[in-house]
Amino acid sequence: MIRPLLILCVLALGACTSPPDPRLLLPGAQPMTGGVTVARSVEIREISLPYYAEGEEVAILGENGTVEILDSLLWADLPPRALTLRLAETLARALPQTAVAAEPWPLLSRAELSVNVQVSRILGAPGGVLDFEGQYFIVAEDRGSYERARAFDLSLPVTSVGAGGIASAQARAIEELATLITTDLAGVTTRDLGRR
Repeated sequence: MIRPLLILCVLALGACTSPPDPRLLLPGAQPMTGGVTVARSVEIREISLPYYAEGEEVAILGENGTVEILDSLLWADLPPRALTLRLAETLARALPQTAVAAEPWPLLSRAELSVNVQVSRILGAPGGVLDFEGQYFIVAEDRGSYERARAFDLSLPVTSVGAGGIASAQARAIEELATLITTDLAGVTTRDLGRR
């Protein structure tokens, strides 16, 4: 008697659950043209995002200029982690002779340079434009003396009307940011890194 009742309860409970929310992925990383730097290793610190962009809910720019949170669509990974890993992967492709990784630093020797990105705005409307603004900082670790602080202000078209267009625009924004960082890394000298 207890067994059929237990089965009935499990079936009733299963009927009450809702299907999982759909999850949005960033599209795959694109190949990058080879850059050059004397740095042997670069650590990417976790990207700092505005509050509205930190959570798993997708945020878009509403028609009246406000931030709208789409509760019905979630990111497949938390945006700070996903964007940090994408930046590290993109820089690793652009700088094939340099070890590039996101924090926590996975290698035995410390990274020669660290990159810290602080985003003040990452917001767009499907079918409109994605604004990607903030600053990045490149600092030599250990004995080095290199410091660089740069502002960035990028606007990218959101080519499709759905939320997938926002994901594609964010991926392209990270690629453009990687190009800016690669240009700065090309100017680093061995002296900047404390090498003789």
